[in-house]
Amino acid sequence: MEYRIKQQGFTMTEVLVSLVVSVTSLLALGKAQLSSLQHATNSFYYTVATIQAQNVIERIWPRICDIQRQPARFEDVNFRASLSQGMPSGFNPILPNTYQDTMPITVTWQDGRIENQNSVSLNASFPHLCQA
Repeated sequence: MEYRIKQQGFTMTEVLVSLVVSVTSLLALGKAQLSSLQHATNSFYYTVATIQAQNVIERIWPRICDIQRQPARFEDVNFRASLSQGMPSGFNPILPNTYQDTMPITVTWQDGRIENQNSVSLNASFPHLCQA
């Protein structure tokens, strides 16, 4: 009579293979989560920059008649500084050097984790509403 011993449990090789597969999967999930957080943060910065660009446009409106009558007022250092007043640190507005009725308003920010150019640009359009 021949007796066979039935195997009870897993062999060491099976345990090591399953451990390698599990660790690899967990590392991949961790990397995906980190990448997701980086892009979520950049998306938040994009939203903040969009709001700040809109704020710059809104700050131009109260003085639009003066600026359209005398475009040199747009170049005034104090006026340009007032356009970025209250802007969070790290966000920088970029304005054209001279006034135009249609012009881009760009806000940039630094985020070293994302290699794309970090900027938002809105096209502002100011119709002539005031009499000369």
